[in-house]
Amino acid sequence: MNRIIIETMMGQNRIAVTRKDVLEHFFIERETDVGNYGNIYLGKVEQIKPGMQCAFVNIGSDKNALLHVSDIEPNPGEWPIQKLLKQGQDLVVQVRKEEIDGKGGRLTTKYWLSGHFIVLLPTDNRVYVSKKIKDTPHVKMLKEEAQRLKDDDVGMILRTEAANVDFQLIEKEYRYLMQKWRRVNSKIHYPPKLLLKDKGPVLKTIRDYYTAEIDEIVLNEDTYLPEIEDYFESYFPDQIDKIKVKRRLNLFGSLGIEEQVKRLYARKVWLESGGYVIIDKTEAFTVVDVNSGKFTGRKSQEETNMKINLEATEVIADQLRLRNISGIILIDYINLNLDSSKERLLKKWRQMREKDKVSLTVVGFSDLSLLELTRKQQGKSISNINQQTCPMCNGSGHIYSQEEFFYRCLWKLDQDLSLLEQNRIKIVISPYLKAVIDEMNYFQAGYTFDQMLEEFYNISVQVEVSINQEFDQMILLPLND
Repeated sequence: MNRIIIETMMGQNRIAVTRKDVLEHFFIERETDVGNYGNIYLGKVEQIKPGMQCAFVNIGSDKNALLHVSDIEPNPGEWPIQKLLKQGQDLVVQVRKEEIDGKGGRLTTKYWLSGHFIVLLPTDNRVYVSKKIKDTPHVKMLKEEAQRLKDDDVGMILRTEAANVDFQLIEKEYRYLMQKWRRVNSKIHYPPKLLLKDKGPVLKTIRDYYTAEIDEIVLNEDTYLPEIEDYFESYFPDQIDKIKVKRRLNLFGSLGIEEQVKRLYARKVWLESGGYVIIDKTEAFTVVDVNSGKFTGRKSQEETNMKINLEATEVIADQLRLRNISGIILIDYINLNLDSSKERLLKKWRQMREKDKVSLTVVGFSDLSLLELTRKQQGKSISNINQQTCPMCNGSGHIYSQEEFFYRCLWKLDQDLSLLEQNRIKIVISPYLKAVIDEMNYFQAGYTFDQMLEEFYNISVQVEVSINQEFDQMILLPLND
């Protein structure tokens, strides 16, 4: 069944779009971490950096957001940023990239207002058609009607659904979006000020993903029911009966997609053939490694590799979209010796990116036979929202081996003992460090840790294990008589 599923629980929204009960899109947002992608602000230019051709603008966030000269419109003379902006200037800006990982957001003055059928472009005067709409006489006529409808100083994008509705609905939405845009500039405000907030994740998902092919919109409670019903009254009054409420705390589990969501947090994703892909996110880019795993094949090595690589391409494309991974992506496929095999993979990627509403560019194979992709950032990835740096490894993915860990603790102990200058001490260690000490062969011969310290330093030692102690730390205390 094709569904939009909206699960609300204690300040968190999880939203899924499924096709034949297979997860196609997944979004998550919390009240404590609300995104601002698409919001329009009145900001104040705080700094201008001619060397970087950018300005830093205060929009009320923790960090000033960056506005690059290439994102300023109009700029017909292609002037440098120092001729376009002044420090202290008030400026209406829109968020095109959210603040992520401590990096400030990215702004633009190439504004857009999204609707169900069109996207209004207040700083452009052309009419564009979605690439997913086939070029037909009907679409050509639709574009001509849109050209006659719009004001001379604005433009629009005809979205995919525009090809399937009466033009009166497009005209109605255009008037509505123009009214919203005029309100942005109708009042005097003092920066920083939010002028226009984009729709929340629930209505945004319905706006961007609802089509007549959706069988149900299922909610687990009534929080968003009134605004969804209002939306349908405006756009699809004859389809309002598709909205259902199923009161389950774990709505995803009851509808059979929870296991698909769990895969989005896995480093290793298995393929049906027995192969698998490894997905690793680094500071600079995302690396994907394709492996044959348990699959051996029955034909030539090239054909076996090709089968796994094609299957992996479908899975990788789905994972990039569902996890909302952006930036540079490098894929290390299983060795392909023929140029024709690489071309088949490139063709497959051109097909798969049609499912993604976010722009994905297939750059091609590098000299090292790594496939290079880039995917536009739009909102936060689910790892940015739902995961945090591991306190054990500080995000490296590794900790010291037991032997190295033990010897590093000894070196630290030696330093602390020289500073303490006591003959009787107590050493407080974690259960993990105690387990490491017990595993060391040196002490399994009957020579205990405290005996070794007493003999080497000529002191009296008492070892205490505490669950409150950090796993990689030890505390030295004087032992009173």
